[in-house]
Amino acid sequence: MPIVVDLTLNAEARRSLHRILGQRGIGFFLKRSRRGPARLDPRRIAWVVEAAARRSRAPRLDPEALARARRVLRRELIRRLAESLVDAGL
Repeated sequence: MPIVVDLTLNAEARRSLHRILGQRGIGFFLKRSRRGPARLDPRRIAWVVEAAARRSRAPRLDPEALARARRVLRRELIRRLAESLVDAGL
């Protein structure tokens, strides 16, 4: 049986991500360590996806919807972080 991929959760998660980035900036999603470079905090990404899932209130037919939304947000954050590092000249 084919799996229907519902992209409404991805769209809602991206809207939530843009809202949080506007309010708190990309630093909100970074887990800083003294020894190495800053890394993305998977708890914060999961928090945004869970909030988007609660907001959309649609039944989940796709068992991989939450994992897919986390991957989409992670890619978006990596892209934005790379852009900000290039803009800063690092």
